[in-house]
Order: sequence, then C-alpha cells, then structure tokens
Amino acid sequence: MYNYLILENKTAASYENLTYPIFRTRLKTLDSDESIIALAVNLDSKPIGLALAEILTVENKKIASILSLFVVPEHRGCTIGKNLLIHIEDILRQQACSLISVIYVNNSTNPYWEKILKQLNWSTPQIRRFICSGSIINIKDAAWLKVANALSPKYTIFPWVKLTKQERDLIQRQQAVANWYPEELSPWEEEEKIEPLNSLGLRFQDQVIGWIVTHRITIDTIRYNRLFVRQDLEPLGLGGVLLAKAIQLQLESMKDSKAVFVVNTNNTPMVKFLHRRLAPYLDSLRQSWESFKVLD
Repeated sequence: MYNYLILENKTAASYENLTYPIFRTRLKTLDSDESIIALAVNLDSKPIGLALAEILTVENKKIASILSLFVVPEHRGCTIGKNLLIHIEDILRQQACSLISVIYVNNSTNPYWEKILKQLNWSTPQIRRFICSGSIINIKDAAWLKVANALSPKYTIFPWVKLTKQERDLIQRQQAVANWYPEELSPWEEEEKIEPLNSLGLRFQDQVIGWIVTHRITIDTIRYNRLFVRQDLEPLGLGGVLLAKAIQLQLESMKDSKAVFVVNTNNTPMVKFLHRRLAPYLDSLRQSWESFKVLD
C-alpha cells in the first residue's frame, strides 16, 4: 500500500535522488526552513515518489511553486504523480497559499504531466523560457566571443561580488522610482547561489548600468540566468560584451565544464541571439513551460 508522508530531516536522506541536485541541500534543512514542503510516497518503506514545493511571501500574500515532482519509472501510470500533486495542493491550501505555480522543461513525460494539470484545473501551460546547454569548450572558436576584449574605455566590467553597498542601494532606489529593469532580470533573486567566477557588473560614468548573473548548479556546470543592460544603452551591444566576457572567464578557469543559458521568451533580442549565436555551438535547445492554479 502506498504511504504518503511529509518529510523531516531524519527521513529525507533516502529521497534525495528523487529531486534535482540543486534542490537536494534543501532536504537537509526541512526542520528549520518552513518555506519548503517535501511530500514523499513510499511502498513497503521503499521511496518511489517526491514532490517538493517552496512557499514565498509576495506583497503580503503567500504563493507557492512546485520545485520538482518525480515518480520512479516502474510506478508511473498508477496515479501516484496525480495524487502527490493533489496532496501537496491541500497542504499549501492549509498554509494559506493563494496561488501555486509549476515550471517544467519539455521532455517525453510532458503529455502525461499536462494531462494531470488539466484534470486538476491548472491553467493551460505557456512557454516561459528557452534553455540551451552544452560543453563550454564548444563555444571557444565562436567569432563573436572576440567582443569580450573590445569594450570602450568609457565602460568598466567588474566582478559582481565587488558591487558596493552604495551601488546596491542606488540600484534599488532607482528601481523603486523608475522600474528601470524587469523584475524577472533582478540581480537579487537567489543571491546565495551567485557564482563569483563570472557574475559581472557593468559601469558607465561611475554608475552600474548592467549585469550578468550566473549560478553554479553542479560542480562542473554554470547556468547563465540574468543578463541586463540599461535600455537606452542596449543597442550598443553591451549585453553581448558582458555575455562574451562571462563565457571567456569560464573557458579560462573551467574549459572542461558545461554551460546552461536561460532566456525569457519575451526578451526578443536575447532570443534571437540565442538561436543565431549560441544554439549552433551547444548540444540542446529546450523550452520551459509554466502553469498555475488559484487555490481557494
């Protein structure tokens, strides 16, 4: 008989392989981190499924996101995935969450997953991001990488970890007044994951006007998450310079490593750049999808 249980630190270790490596450390802090809900299912004490959710507070409202949901292959088709989602919805509803969302990458299980979402009255999934990945060494001969060393002396690239408190405060004040960058490109998201090797800022006239933020998602893989240059300066190609410099730094220090490039579908210039300049050198180009449900 299938047994569903909310995990604690002492019970979570045997379920680590049922979620992505980037989330496994979250299973070690379940007792102290109330924002993470880990719902597991086992059969005769053998782990067979895990749903991991995170609760956030946005504008005084609780919202949740499904970080991962996995059922071992030999137990798929038995409604376990659907039941995991139903149970975790109930738990999040009891936690006063008003909205729940999920983001997933296209793969062979999508038809089954999307069938479950439809049955449980989730929204129709929409394409959210393009994800391009492969070995970083494949990009080393790309002609456009040369722009990394062609920056006008009027601009300065610096390690993002060297951002001063005064600069940070100014960026945040400007954002509060002028909303000068899209929140989805905010450099403050997941700050604890920032990779110091090649997360970079861009200064012009002693003011920060752009950044590229990367995360080390495994020991040999860097994810390029957020690239932004102030709108009035972006036509100068400064975003491409930042990206090229970040890639160059990874090539110099980790030539046998991998890279993952994430681009929002509504960022038209970067989508074009990804398809024309990055995709030809890398191994895969996938899409991520997003669906949500209002919890009443």
